[in-house]
Amino acid sequence: MTDRATEKAMDQLHAVVALLLSNELSRASIRAEENPSDPSKAISPQLIAQAIKFLKDNGVAASATSPRLDDLTAKLADLDLDDEVLSGMTPQ
Repeated sequence: MTDRATEKAMDQLHAVVALLLSNELSRASIRAEENPSDPSKAISPQLIAQAIKFLKDNGVAASATSPRLDDLTAKLADLDLDDEVLSGMTPQ
């Protein structure tokens, strides 16, 4: 027989994970902003993926018409993924 964690304990754990993730994103963002030309200081795709998963798992979503998404939408619209893929295949 296993003892299950209480709802209060699970809420506390959830809050700690949310805080840790938020703090790490803040630190990574500061490092990236302070060193824009250093790829090693960029926010890692893994950290971004974990943040997205955390939001998705907790039912957090933004409206497609949210002003917060306007900048991202504009940047995605400017991407030419065919050029990105093909440039990686072009011999140097």
